[in-house]
Amino acid sequence: MIFVYFPPSSAIIPSMRRIYFDNGATSYPKAPGVSRAVSRFLDEECVNVNRTYGSRGRKEEENLFSMREKTAEVFGATGRIPVFSSGLTESMNTIISGFLTDRDHVITTSFEHNAVLRALTLHNISFSLLPDDGRGNTLFDSFNSLVRSNTRALIINAASNVSGITADLEKAAECASSHDLALIVDSAQASPFCSMDFNALGISALAFTAHKGFMGPEGLGGMILSDDFAEHLTPLIAGGTGSISDSLDMPSFLPDKFEAGTLNTPALCGFDAALDYYTANKDSLSARLSDVKVSLYEKLRGINGISVAGEFVPERHTALFSVITENKDPAQVCWALSERRGIETRVGLHCAPLAHKALGTYPQGTLRISASPFTSDEEIEILAATLDEVINE
Repeated sequence: MIFVYFPPSSAIIPSMRRIYFDNGATSYPKAPGVSRAVSRFLDEECVNVNRTYGSRGRKEEENLFSMREKTAEVFGATGRIPVFSSGLTESMNTIISGFLTDRDHVITTSFEHNAVLRALTLHNISFSLLPDDGRGNTLFDSFNSLVRSNTRALIINAASNVSGITADLEKAAECASSHDLALIVDSAQASPFCSMDFNALGISALAFTAHKGFMGPEGLGGMILSDDFAEHLTPLIAGGTGSISDSLDMPSFLPDKFEAGTLNTPALCGFDAALDYYTANKDSLSARLSDVKVSLYEKLRGINGISVAGEFVPERHTALFSVITENKDPAQVCWALSERRGIETRVGLHCAPLAHKALGTYPQGTLRISASPFTSDEEIEILAATLDEVINE
């Protein structure tokens, strides 16, 4: 067991500027309009969808239907009905526990988050890991040799939350299709700026979250399912849906089959605003994020005494980097960045222990630095200067 120790912090200086580099954990700032949308719902609308009858209830039902369409479009899943949940973790647990049993086997990668690895372990589902090249890339050459008679799925993280490297989803889809396996995708770090075409790739299930790349509220996510996969998937939670209330069985149709209980409608309103902002500014946001990740990488690699885990190929990388502090405790560096300049990062194993083993950063972990389209050039300069100062003093 690894414990990360932070020395007792001095009193927070109110005037210290907040410099945020932990967008891999949750985005900040949120997209313009998100907080207003959440507040407006709580102050003015505040209905329980599929329960409250009235003009406001009908309006929110229409908004929710429109939001599902927008979400599906972002993921190239036109015609699908996205299901909302408390987050990607709940969605991934629904997918794993509802589709697989302890008699099944799956193929996955070393770069999976604990939302996948712990769910597989909890339900005693055996899994095999595809090999990697030690630089953050999964190798598919031996895929066929890993397939067993009881293999039912390939689970793949679209972008690593440790290295920032994106997966080859086209190759994954090809491998899964060749053996008639379900292709299950974790899109937490990849969406919405990394292309994922649900229908074209033949994805069976994709889990997403609202609060990272979409820059929406926390506590909200969901999943998109193919028709066949949805039909054979057992719900994780049962309860009221506002539909077919005379039956003790969950409804068989989407989204009700997987949306028991009251939806997090305030967060959904915020997500709707985030979707609108992303859609209206997609090209400029993508261009800015590309500039940010290249600039950030160049600054990091120019600092003596640190290295960046994994290889950097701009078109196959997010704006997230794991820094190896060669002669310094990464926890001490993380603390110093916060204390000296108000720079917020993350340190440790980032809920992905096998990724660290693959990258050679286990058990010490890394200092993770992750930017967003709102990260300024000045903030990158301040981060680099402070990191250089801390590492080389």
